[in-house]
Amino acid sequence: MAFNILAQARIPSAAPALVGLLLLAGCGTAHIQFDNRALDGAQRPEAWNGTIVVASEPAGARCVVTREGAQVAEIAATPANVTLARGNSPAEVRCAAPGRLETTATLRPLRDFGVQHHQPTGPVGAVNHRIDRETGRVRRFYDVTVALPPASFSSAEARDAWFAGRAQTVRADWALHIGRAERSSEATIDTAETLRGYLAADLAALDRQKAAATVATSRRGR
Repeated sequence: MAFNILAQARIPSAAPALVGLLLLAGCGTAHIQFDNRALDGAQRPEAWNGTIVVASEPAGARCVVTREGAQVAEIAATPANVTLARGNSPAEVRCAAPGRLETTATLRPLRDFGVQHHQPTGPVGAVNHRIDRETGRVRRFYDVTVALPPASFSSAEARDAWFAGRAQTVRADWALHIGRAERSSEATIDTAETLRGYLAADLAALDRQKAAATVATSRRGR
């Protein structure tokens, strides 16, 4: 009887430890569930190594990479590797080439699925989740190809076709990230609405560039 009384007395003292273990288990698996949902069967990539490839169409453009008002890199001729730090702030790539309109592309750091994004489950998870979001330590940059339109097009039809093709590429590039956010914004950090806003900003910049493009004057009829 004494043994039974002692055993019963120990049960309440063990309960908090058991609850703590259950909470830790939840912290350890929630991010995996959200990530798997966002990736939708795609293989999890390796953690970003801090380098992106800056390319251009046509190749060989001169580019300058800036971030928060400071120059990060200068490229004599694309393609080239550029090192960028993790964080929440975007970077810009400004490229120029003979016979082409100078073009600036905005690079936005997005979720790196190669590293763990902590979820706010339990006190430790909540702290790590806040740090992840505030520091951008789970974000990365992606390779970019800056397309420079001709400074002058042979016709309005040629101009419209070039910019329509470029707009299609921009939409396709964002579709991957928007799709992930639609499936699991907890994993992507940015919501689908936020990412669609980035897409709209890129398309608006493309429209402004189209308005600045010129069309060669036809000599027919002279």
